[in-house]
Amino acid sequence: MANNLLAKSYNLKNNLSLLSLFKPLWGQRGVFTSIPIIGKKPHFIGLQRYLQTFNKSCKDYKFGITITPKLIQKLVGDEIKKIKTYNHLLRIACNGKTLSVSLRKRIKTQDSVIGFIKNYKRKDFIHKNLYYKKLLKFMGEIDYSQNEIILSRDNEITEGAVTNLIFVKSDTLYIPQEGYYYGNTLKLLQDEIKFKFHKKKILLENLNEYSEIISIGSGRGIISINSIPDIAWKRKSSKMFNKLKKGYKNMVNKNYYEI
Repeated sequence: MANNLLAKSYNLKNNLSLLSLFKPLWGQRGVFTSIPIIGKKPHFIGLQRYLQTFNKSCKDYKFGITITPKLIQKLVGDEIKKIKTYNHLLRIACNGKTLSVSLRKRIKTQDSVIGFIKNYKRKDFIHKNLYYKKLLKFMGEIDYSQNEIILSRDNEITEGAVTNLIFVKSDTLYIPQEGYYYGNTLKLLQDEIKFKFHKKKILLENLNEYSEIISIGSGRGIISINSIPDIAWKRKSSKMFNKLKKGYKNMVNKNYYEI
Protein backbone atom coordinates (compact mmCIF):
# COMPACT_ATOMS: atom_id res chain seq x y z
CA MET A 1 0.00 0.00 0.00
CA ALA A 2 3.03 2.28 0.39
CA ASN A 3 4.99 4.04 -2.33
CA ASN A 4 8.43 4.41 -0.81
CA LEU A 5 10.53 7.45 -1.66
CA LEU A 6 13.51 5.78 -0.02
CA ALA A 7 14.04 2.10 0.75
CA LYS A 8 17.25 0.51 2.02
CA SER A 9 18.19 -2.65 3.88
CA TYR A 10 21.36 -3.33 5.84
CA ASN A 11 23.08 -6.53 6.97
CA LEU A 12 23.42 -6.48 10.77
CA LYS A 13 25.84 -9.40 10.73
CA ASN A 14 28.27 -7.51 8.51
CA ASN A 15 28.56 -4.11 10.20
CA LEU A 16 25.43 -2.61 8.59
CA SER A 17 26.63 -3.20 5.03
CA LEU A 18 24.08 -2.07 2.42
CA LEU A 19 22.16 -4.88 0.72
CA SER A 20 21.50 -4.74 -3.01
CA LEU A 21 17.75 -5.30 -2.55
CA PHE A 22 15.32 -3.72 -0.10
CA LYS A 23 13.61 -6.19 2.24
CA PRO A 24 10.43 -4.84 3.92
CA LEU A 25 10.42 -7.83 6.35
CA TRP A 26 6.61 -8.04 6.70
CA GLY A 27 5.44 -11.33 8.17
CA GLN A 28 8.76 -12.14 9.83
CA ARG A 29 9.64 -12.35 13.49
CA GLY A 30 10.71 -8.81 14.21
CA VAL A 31 9.67 -5.30 15.16
CA PHE A 32 9.31 -1.90 13.56
CA THR A 33 8.50 1.72 14.25
CA SER A 34 7.07 4.51 12.09
CA ILE A 35 8.26 8.02 12.92
CA PRO A 36 6.40 11.09 11.55
CA ILE A 37 8.48 13.78 9.83
CA ILE A 38 6.58 17.05 9.46
CA GLY A 39 7.26 20.66 8.46
CA LYS A 40 9.38 22.79 6.15
CA LYS A 41 12.43 21.29 7.82
CA PRO A 42 12.71 17.59 8.72
CA HIS A 43 11.09 17.66 12.17
CA PHE A 44 11.08 14.11 13.55
CA ILE A 45 8.08 14.10 15.88
CA GLY A 46 8.68 12.29 19.17
CA LEU A 47 11.92 10.80 17.86
CA GLN A 48 13.43 9.95 21.24
CA ARG A 49 10.20 8.25 22.41
CA TYR A 50 9.90 6.20 19.20
CA LEU A 51 13.53 5.09 19.31
CA GLN A 52 13.34 4.25 23.01
CA THR A 53 10.34 1.99 22.39
CA PHE A 54 11.88 0.42 19.28
CA ASN A 55 15.19 -0.28 21.03
CA LYS A 56 13.40 -1.85 23.99
CA SER A 57 11.48 -4.11 21.62
CA CYS A 58 14.74 -5.11 19.91
CA LYS A 59 16.15 -5.96 23.33
CA ASP A 60 13.06 -8.01 24.20
CA TYR A 61 13.49 -9.91 20.93
CA LYS A 62 17.24 -10.28 21.69
CA PHE A 63 18.33 -8.35 18.59
CA GLY A 64 21.79 -6.86 18.98
CA ILE A 65 21.14 -3.35 17.75
CA THR A 66 20.38 0.09 19.13
CA ILE A 67 19.12 2.87 16.83
CA THR A 68 20.21 6.43 17.61
CA PRO A 69 19.56 9.75 15.84
CA LYS A 70 23.22 9.71 14.75
CA LEU A 71 22.74 6.33 13.11
CA ILE A 72 19.64 7.57 11.27
CA GLN A 73 21.66 10.55 10.06
CA LYS A 74 24.41 8.21 8.83
CA LEU A 75 22.09 5.82 7.01
CA VAL A 76 19.50 8.12 5.39
CA GLY A 77 19.93 11.68 6.68
CA ASP A 78 21.38 13.22 3.53
CA GLU A 79 18.62 11.82 1.33
CA ILE A 80 15.84 12.87 3.67
CA LYS A 81 17.12 16.46 3.69
CA LYS A 82 16.59 16.71 -0.08
CA ILE A 83 12.80 16.83 0.41
CA LYS A 84 11.31 20.34 0.30
CA THR A 85 8.21 19.94 2.49
CA TYR A 86 7.67 17.13 4.95
CA ASN A 87 4.62 15.08 5.77
CA HIS A 88 6.23 11.65 5.79
CA LEU A 89 6.77 8.48 7.79
CA LEU A 90 10.19 6.99 8.39
CA ARG A 91 9.79 3.25 8.94
CA ILE A 92 12.56 1.30 10.67
CA ALA A 93 12.23 -2.50 10.83
CA CYS A 94 14.47 -5.25 12.18
CA ASN A 95 14.36 -9.06 12.25
CA GLY A 96 17.70 -9.57 14.01
CA LYS A 97 19.64 -10.12 10.78
CA THR A 98 18.48 -7.23 8.63
CA LEU A 99 17.69 -3.58 9.34
CA SER A 100 15.33 -1.99 6.82
CA VAL A 101 14.63 1.71 6.51
CA SER A 102 12.01 3.28 4.24
CA LEU A 103 10.35 6.65 3.76
CA ARG A 104 6.89 7.37 2.38
CA LYS A 105 4.36 10.17 2.37
CA ARG A 106 1.76 10.03 5.11
CA ILE A 107 -1.77 9.22 4.01
CA LYS A 108 -3.78 12.36 3.40
CA THR A 109 -7.00 11.77 5.27
CA GLN A 110 -10.17 13.51 6.34
CA ASP A 111 -10.91 14.53 9.93
CA SER A 112 -13.99 12.32 9.83
CA VAL A 113 -13.95 8.69 8.61
CA ILE A 114 -16.15 5.60 8.55
CA GLY A 115 -15.23 2.60 10.70
CA PHE A 116 -15.34 -1.06 9.67
CA ILE A 117 -15.11 -3.86 12.21
CA LYS A 118 -12.81 -6.85 11.65
CA ASN A 119 -12.65 -9.87 13.92
CA TYR A 120 -8.91 -10.14 14.56
CA LYS A 121 -6.35 -9.86 17.36
CA ARG A 122 -2.71 -9.27 16.55
CA LYS A 123 -0.01 -11.74 17.54
CA ASP A 124 2.26 -10.37 20.29
CA PHE A 125 0.27 -7.12 20.38
CA ILE A 126 2.45 -5.72 23.18
CA HIS A 127 5.18 -5.04 20.59
CA LYS A 128 4.86 -3.26 17.26
CA ASN A 129 5.79 -6.44 15.45
CA LEU A 130 6.09 -7.35 11.79
CA TYR A 131 3.20 -9.84 11.69
CA TYR A 132 1.13 -7.30 9.76
CA LYS A 133 0.13 -9.09 6.55
CA LYS A 134 -3.46 -9.62 7.71
CA LEU A 135 -3.78 -5.95 8.70
CA LEU A 136 -2.30 -4.78 5.40
CA LYS A 137 -4.87 -6.96 3.64
CA PHE A 138 -7.69 -5.34 5.63
CA MET A 139 -6.39 -1.87 4.81
CA GLY A 140 -6.04 -2.76 1.13
CA GLU A 141 -9.73 -3.63 0.95
CA ILE A 142 -10.87 -0.06 1.75
CA ASP A 143 -9.98 3.52 0.90
CA TYR A 144 -7.91 4.11 4.02
CA SER A 145 -7.95 7.88 3.54
CA GLN A 146 -11.70 7.85 4.28
CA ASN A 147 -12.11 4.77 6.46
CA GLU A 148 -10.75 3.08 9.57
CA ILE A 149 -10.37 -0.58 10.53
CA ILE A 150 -11.58 -1.44 14.04
CA LEU A 151 -10.29 -4.71 15.49
CA SER A 152 -12.50 -6.80 17.75
CA ARG A 153 -12.14 -10.24 19.32
CA ASP A 154 -14.75 -12.03 21.44
CA ASN A 155 -17.03 -8.97 21.29
CA GLU A 156 -14.28 -6.74 22.72
CA ILE A 157 -12.76 -3.85 20.74
CA THR A 158 -9.00 -3.51 21.09
CA GLU A 159 -7.48 -1.12 18.52
CA GLY A 160 -7.41 0.12 14.96
CA ALA A 161 -5.37 -1.62 12.29
CA VAL A 162 -2.43 0.75 12.86
CA THR A 163 -3.91 3.14 15.42
CA ASN A 164 -5.09 3.41 19.00
CA LEU A 165 -8.73 4.15 19.77
CA ILE A 166 -10.15 6.56 22.35
CA PHE A 167 -13.80 6.33 23.42
CA VAL A 168 -15.76 9.24 24.90
CA LYS A 169 -18.65 8.98 27.35
CA SER A 170 -19.93 12.01 29.29
CA ASP A 171 -16.69 13.93 28.56
CA THR A 172 -14.62 11.08 30.04
CA LEU A 173 -11.94 9.41 27.91
CA TYR A 174 -11.66 5.63 27.83
CA ILE A 175 -9.13 3.33 26.19
CA PRO A 176 -9.35 -0.47 25.98
CA GLN A 177 -8.25 -2.29 29.09
CA GLU A 178 -5.89 -4.70 27.32
CA GLY A 179 -5.14 -6.58 24.13
CA TYR A 180 -3.50 -3.84 22.06
CA TYR A 181 -0.23 -2.05 21.36
CA TYR A 182 0.02 1.15 23.41
CA GLY A 183 1.33 3.46 20.69
CA ASN A 184 3.90 6.23 21.00
CA THR A 185 1.57 8.87 19.54
CA LEU A 186 -1.04 8.07 22.19
CA LYS A 187 1.62 8.30 24.91
CA LEU A 188 2.86 11.64 23.60
CA LEU A 189 -0.68 13.02 23.51
CA GLN A 190 -1.31 11.75 27.03
CA ASP A 191 1.76 13.65 28.23
CA GLU A 192 0.42 16.85 26.64
CA ILE A 193 -3.27 16.98 27.57
CA LYS A 194 -4.87 17.48 30.98
CA PHE A 195 -7.42 14.72 30.47
CA LYS A 196 -6.90 11.26 31.97
CA PHE A 197 -7.41 8.04 30.02
CA HIS A 198 -9.45 5.45 31.91
CA LYS A 199 -8.92 1.80 31.00
CA LYS A 200 -12.07 -0.24 30.45
CA LYS A 201 -13.33 -3.20 28.45
CA ILE A 202 -14.93 -1.73 25.34
CA LEU A 203 -17.67 -4.13 24.25
CA LEU A 204 -19.37 -4.02 20.87
CA GLU A 205 -22.77 -4.45 22.48
CA ASN A 206 -22.23 -1.32 24.59
CA LEU A 207 -20.74 0.91 21.91
CA ASN A 208 -23.81 3.14 21.66
CA GLU A 209 -23.00 4.39 25.17
CA TYR A 210 -20.08 6.33 23.66
CA SER A 211 -20.67 9.65 21.93
CA GLU A 212 -17.30 9.74 20.15
CA ILE A 213 -14.62 7.34 18.93
CA ILE A 214 -11.26 8.92 18.14
CA SER A 215 -8.40 7.26 16.28
CA ILE A 216 -4.76 8.28 16.74
CA GLY A 217 -1.48 7.09 15.27
CA SER A 218 1.74 8.16 13.61
CA GLY A 219 0.46 7.57 10.08
CA ARG A 220 -2.20 10.27 9.96
CA GLY A 221 -2.36 11.91 13.36
CA ILE A 222 -5.75 12.21 15.00
CA ILE A 223 -9.15 11.64 13.37
CA SER A 224 -12.78 11.17 14.42
CA ILE A 225 -14.90 8.18 13.44
CA ASN A 226 -18.20 9.43 12.04
CA SER A 227 -20.07 6.12 11.92
CA ILE A 228 -19.74 2.32 12.02
CA PRO A 229 -22.35 0.93 9.60
CA ASP A 230 -21.73 -2.67 10.75
CA ILE A 231 -23.48 -1.96 14.07
CA ALA A 232 -25.43 1.22 13.23
CA TRP A 233 -23.23 3.37 15.50
CA LYS A 234 -23.13 7.11 14.77
CA ARG A 235 -21.11 9.88 16.33
CA LYS A 236 -23.15 12.14 18.59
CA SER A 237 -20.56 14.89 19.18
CA SER A 238 -17.13 16.16 18.14
CA LYS A 239 -16.47 18.10 21.34
CA MET A 240 -13.62 15.98 22.72
CA PHE A 241 -12.13 15.38 19.29
CA ASN A 242 -11.71 19.11 18.79
CA LYS A 243 -10.03 19.41 22.20
CA LEU A 244 -7.70 16.46 21.58
CA LYS A 245 -6.87 17.74 18.11
CA LYS A 246 -5.67 21.00 19.66
CA GLY A 247 -3.64 19.00 22.18
CA TYR A 248 -2.18 16.91 19.36
CA LYS A 249 -1.05 20.03 17.50
CA ASN A 250 0.58 21.39 20.67
CA MET A 251 2.34 18.07 21.17
CA VAL A 252 3.69 18.11 17.62
CA ASN A 253 5.02 21.66 18.05
CA LYS A 254 6.84 20.71 21.27
CA ASN A 255 8.17 17.24 20.46
CA TYR A 256 10.39 17.38 17.43
CA TYR A 257 14.01 16.65 16.68
CA GLU A 258 16.14 17.60 13.69
CA ILE A 259 18.92 15.32 12.53
